[in-house]
Amino acid sequence: MMNALTQGQWDTLMKYRFHREWDPAFKGEEASSFLGEIEMKAYLTGSLSAIGTDDLKVAASLFMKRYAFIAAMGLMAMTYWNKKLNLKPENLILVDGDKNGLWMPQFYLKDATVTEFTSTGEKEEYIQSIFREHLNGVIQSLKKATKQSNLILWENIAVYVFWIFESDDVFLNEGMRAQRDQQFRQLLSDENSRWFGQYHKNPLARYYSEKVNVDAVPEKVRVRKTCCFSYRLENGEKYRCKTCPQTCRVKRT
Repeated sequence: MMNALTQGQWDTLMKYRFHREWDPAFKGEEASSFLGEIEMKAYLTGSLSAIGTDDLKVAASLFMKRYAFIAAMGLMAMTYWNKKLNLKPENLILVDGDKNGLWMPQFYLKDATVTEFTSTGEKEEYIQSIFREHLNGVIQSLKKATKQSNLILWENIAVYVFWIFESDDVFLNEGMRAQRDQQFRQLLSDENSRWFGQYHKNPLARYYSEKVNVDAVPEKVRVRKTCCFSYRLENGEKYRCKTCPQTCRVKRT
């Protein structure tokens, strides 16, 4: 069923760097190229200066941290709007961008057609298309190209997935909130580990832990299990995450 997004919904996606007005004149990289080890290494090598590092492992982690918004925006549209975006690699173009001194690539949809979900099974297939068929492939190419740990790469995705499902949306009624929470439990279930690739354990669930109090942080936070290496960027200390395991382990109260 065809069902376009509202202007307000597109405004939300644009806030998080997703755009529908793709112009072939824009310089960008089709996301399908990130599924190959050689192509991925070539892209990262050519983007080291833009990312702000001379270390391929740091670049790999920061790339995944930005690229993880594909999962976040896809799940947000599905969960809150019941809308399906075309997030197949061949439909996405990554264009370099900058925000406050940080590399912030923009995502463009070549085909911005949106459909509405009509069944739970359709949603499960969609989740698998995002993770198993897309993001897991990108993780594997990053791992091969840079020797970066897939534990770091998966946590870079997990933190944004958790953010989407833990957002306190005042527009959700009780029934909608219950449905959202049920979907979140399914995403974290080991029974659904196949949604993410050839995994015996759910690659997101290992990062889901209780939020704790950390000194100098006003709200409770979920301390990361791995470090994303933001602090190793040029002038990186000012970009260090408030959930950084290196600092939170000594600041925790």
